[in-house]
Amino acid sequence: MLGLNAVALVFFGCINVAAYQLCKCPEGRRRKTVCTLCAVLLCGNLLRYCVVYPFIKGVVMLPVEFSAVAYFAVPVILLTGRKKLHSWAAYSGLMAGFFYYLAMIAAGGMIYGINSPLNVFISLFCHGSIYFCGFVTISTEMCSAKDAPKLALGVVLVAVRAALLRPFVAGSDGLLIYILLDGSAVRQLLPQSVWAVALPVYYAALAAFVRLTIRGFFRRNQKQYRKFIAARA
Repeated sequence: MLGLNAVALVFFGCINVAAYQLCKCPEGRRRKTVCTLCAVLLCGNLLRYCVVYPFIKGVVMLPVEFSAVAYFAVPVILLTGRKKLHSWAAYSGLMAGFFYYLAMIAAGGMIYGINSPLNVFISLFCHGSIYFCGFVTISTEMCSAKDAPKLALGVVLVAVRAALLRPFVAGSDGLLIYILLDGSAVRQLLPQSVWAVALPVYYAALAAFVRLTIRGFFRRNQKQYRKFIAARA
C-alpha cells in the first residue's frame, strides 16, 4: 500500500489534535464523546471476534496481543467508571496506540502492506481509539504513582494469559507478543551456545523497558494534568 506511512502520520496527527481539543470541552461533552467511542470500539471488536472471525471467515481468533487485549479492557474500564483502573486503561491505550503508530509511520508499507486496506483501516481506527482515550484520560485525570505496581502486574498478566492460550492460537510465531516472549531476536542473531547468558539479559532489558514506560507514563500524566488545571484556572 503506497503512502501507508503518510496515512498513519496524518491519522496520528489528527488523533492528537482531536484529543487535545476534547480536553478543552466541558466534562459532560468529554465524557459523552469518550463513552461513545468506547461503545463503538467494544461492540465492533465483539462483532469481529465473536461473529465475523468464527462464523464468516471460519477461524477462531483470540485477542492475545497487548493491543488486542486493550481493545476490550480500555472501553470496559472507562464505560463502567472503575476509577481505580483508569490508570491501566490510559497506560495500555497509550502504549498500544503509540508504538503501533510509530511502527506504521516508520515502516508501515513493509510491515502491513500485505494486509487488505479494510483490515489496515480497522487497525488504524482501533489503535487510534485506545490511544485517544488514553490521551484524554491522562490529560484530565491525575493518576497516582502508587498504581505503578498495578500497571506492571497488568503487563505480566497479559503476557501470562498469552502464554497459556498459545496452544489455541493459530500462527502464534508471527505475533509480536510471542516474538517478544520467545526472545526470537536473540535466538536468531546469536549462536545457541550463548543463549543461556543472552536470554536472561534480554528479559531483564525487556522488564527494564516496561518499567521505563510506566515511569514515563506518570511523568507525562503530571505534565498533561498540570496544563489542564492551568487552562481551567
